[in-house]
Amino acid sequence: MISWELDPFHTRGGTAYAIRRLANQFTGLGIETRVLLPDWLDTRPNRNDLTPLLMPIPLKMQPELRRGSRVMQCGEFCRAALEAVEQMAGSDCVIAHSDEGAMFVILRSRKRSSEPSVFWLHSLYDPPITDLSKEHRQLLPSRSLLASAVMTADIVVTSAGILKDAREFEWPDRLKELQKALLLASDEHRLLTVESMGCLPENSQSKLIPSSNLEELKNVPSPYVLFPCRPSIDKGVGIFAAIAERLRADNIACVAVQPPGQRAMSEDLSRSTSIYWLPWLTQDELLVAVRNAACTVLPSITEGFGLAAAESISEGVATVYQQVGGHHGLQAFPNALPVPLTTSERAQLYSLWSELIYIYPDSWPVWTKYEVLLRPLIDKWVEAIRSVVHRADGGMGRIENASFPEWPVEEQWGNKLVRNIQQNFGHETVVHD
Repeated sequence: MISWELDPFHTRGGTAYAIRRLANQFTGLGIETRVLLPDWLDTRPNRNDLTPLLMPIPLKMQPELRRGSRVMQCGEFCRAALEAVEQMAGSDCVIAHSDEGAMFVILRSRKRSSEPSVFWLHSLYDPPITDLSKEHRQLLPSRSLLASAVMTADIVVTSAGILKDAREFEWPDRLKELQKALLLASDEHRLLTVESMGCLPENSQSKLIPSSNLEELKNVPSPYVLFPCRPSIDKGVGIFAAIAERLRADNIACVAVQPPGQRAMSEDLSRSTSIYWLPWLTQDELLVAVRNAACTVLPSITEGFGLAAAESISEGVATVYQQVGGHHGLQAFPNALPVPLTTSERAQLYSLWSELIYIYPDSWPVWTKYEVLLRPLIDKWVEAIRSVVHRADGGMGRIENASFPEWPVEEQWGNKLVRNIQQNFGHETVVHD
């Protein structure tokens, strides 16, 4: 796999978690899995957590690129990954993840290879291509990096919710080429859709461990609602801040988690007195906070798969989320509580996202432009949370007697991809990634 990161607890969050879970599923099937990643990562996979079949392979990166743009860094990483893959023998497929691996798929499409290239689209972050080298820009069949990867991959993997949004309304100009590429891949039967539940561990059991972070949670008034994602505009923290302001009169506490060292947090957001801020939490600590919340709140602007919502739902906690992207596939679960969006509201969120792309990951001024426009949606959110917290039975946290359905093993991400490759490329097994 061509991965920018493997540590599932890295501060960037969901993509790293998904890559590690996918790798674990492959090794659970007896598949030897190599993961190529840059050698300059601040975090490293814990060797004690690795099975003999899972082999992280760091690629040497030019030190001067640490000062370069993200797009340039990813382009160089993909070039080095292509060289490494060409020197390996016996791989049955190569998987490239999101914008970090998009250029790899494009570069590899120019090589003769019998092994399929799989492009895993984790999010709709489609970075401007102006920072790519001239040589790389000339290889793109589109003005969009993600669209180019979708167009050249043998298999494209995304969520059914992303495909649903692509089919039901027109995306803004910045995302139109990606929308067309996804629809074309679907028509050509190159698109494989998977759902967030197929990524989660079969048994997620965390123990309450001594922690100063959890001691701070004890100081939060009850009931509280939890925003269980990194506090960025694309994850809906602007909407959450507006909700928190409104819920003060209801004595409902709104809790969120700071980035490590409060890095990258908007000054406007850090001044918010309506939100109780916890330090950055480990995965185990976060699950404790989730289980003790009246509900979790996930007002994402866009979602690739919606892993945070899926994890909250799987813990039996009332989970209020926005019906956009990967969140579409969650409504069948008894404790999944969608805030319904009109097609117009979904289009407004995509427009907001398209503006955020140019200044990713965050921009409070861009959110402020949309806040008045989205006020009716915020009203829906406030009423939805009030109804959960103040329901007749107390509405606290776990929904009693809610049976969480067993997720079929064949729907796990690794199983679905292996089956797709076997059916379409005639491989009995996938030996290496």
